[in-house]
Amino acid sequence: MAVAFLCIQALYIVYYTLGIYALNPFVRTKPLTDKEKRFLADNFAVYSKLSPSLKAKCDKRIIWFRSRKKFIFYGKVDKKKELTLLLSASVVLMTLGLKSYKMRRSLLRIVIYPSKYYSRINRRHHLGEYNPRFKTVIFSADTIWEGFRIADDNVNLALHEFAHALSFEMIKQSSWEARKFRVGLKKIKELFLREGYAQKLVDSNYFRDYGMTNLQEFFSVAVENYAETPHLFLADFPELYGIIQKMLGFDFQVLPNEPLGGVAMET
Repeated sequence: MAVAFLCIQALYIVYYTLGIYALNPFVRTKPLTDKEKRFLADNFAVYSKLSPSLKAKCDKRIIWFRSRKKFIFYGKVDKKKELTLLLSASVVLMTLGLKSYKMRRSLLRIVIYPSKYYSRINRRHHLGEYNPRFKTVIFSADTIWEGFRIADDNVNLALHEFAHALSFEMIKQSSWEARKFRVGLKKIKELFLREGYAQKLVDSNYFRDYGMTNLQEFFSVAVENYAETPHLFLADFPELYGIIQKMLGFDFQVLPNEPLGGVAMET
């Protein structure tokens, strides 16, 4: 009995460590309901502005993501279905301009606590974090909701942590768009080294101070701004805006009638 239990436990670990859950052909997928689409429109202004072809692509990816990633809730978390949909849509809209959106190398699990939680790994309390070793994003539910309550304050925990996961994914990939992404990170670093540019970012008070911690944190903070206030971003920092637009392949400000170049409808 003990041997059988250990074997089952070992298979369980392999099942999730290798991401086999995401490949399970027996996982049922459910189409988005009209109610769910209204929910997305209420929380993502950009969703309502998508062309029919882009919206169909977005919906298809959301359906895949919420059914193939493992969502784990600890404690008394309300509105689990809504949070699952909200987080799935956050990833999909952030990566809508990329061919690779499944993040199989970087993201297997999404863990949600009701509020601030204690991380045994870092031994301190967190509102959210990304752990590349375990390919896990961890959130506090109340902070997720707060990030969507004010749509233009450039503070969105979901986008921030998923941007970290995206960076890790692109570092591991050898595809053309992954190389383009890494070139973008290099160009952002070069902007920081340009005389006076880093100080301009600080003096503007447009980006959160936390973004000045390091390059990865700045990218995640910049993604929040890019998604929530693209017009301000483009007006004040056009060069940086252009770099991030190329990295993500999607412009949150200029929405075309058809998919952008390099963004084809999936078959």
